[in-house]
Amino acid sequence: MSTIVLAQVAERAGRYDDMADYMKERAEQGTPLNSEERDMFSAAFKNALTERRQAVRVALSMAQHEVDAGRQGQSDLALGYKSKVASELQEICNKALSVLESHLVASAVDPESKTFFLKMQGDYYRYLAEFAEGDARAKAANSAAAAYGAGMQAAAGLSPVHAGRLGLALNFSVFLHEVIQDNEAAKRTASQAYDEGAQHEGAANEDAALTLNLLADNLQLWG
Repeated sequence: MSTIVLAQVAERAGRYDDMADYMKERAEQGTPLNSEERDMFSAAFKNALTERRQAVRVALSMAQHEVDAGRQGQSDLALGYKSKVASELQEICNKALSVLESHLVASAVDPESKTFFLKMQGDYYRYLAEFAEGDARAKAANSAAAAYGAGMQAAAGLSPVHAGRLGLALNFSVFLHEVIQDNEAAKRTASQAYDEGAQHEGAANEDAALTLNLLADNLQLWG
């Protein structure tokens, strides 16, 4: 109980690295996370990553801008900063994946929990793949695909308008489009989830309805 209280304090203080450490400690206690704890675990790691993912993108953009302007030295400095932040990002992803693979995925028995944790596992391998290169990128992408695929199987036991099922399909399709760069597979995944969900749209809650809209937007964008 004390770890949850400390995680809540860290969240209020905007100390997401600390929150992630507290939620990791809670997950490693062995007893299943309840739905609130599950959401806190996800939020802690997501918020710890958000600014770092943006920082890597900005650093890469600035490095390219400096190259285009003929300032190689400044570009090298930007790339050095990108490497520093990417190292932090990798550490956080690996920490989340270690807990997911050692404790949370294996212990999840109901479709909702299993879908949730497998989606998160796929997401964190996707984040690793976004900024990795060569063999490391391929390995992370393959692990993400495997986790998303297992998640899709688990999600088959949920309603087509369950927010977790739709969110998984959304993220999997984005991964296929952005990381694997397989536009047709991305469209198939998104289209199937949207078509099945749209048939039960009246039963969708607010989160599910929003995800259906995001799927529709992506399908339009991807052609």
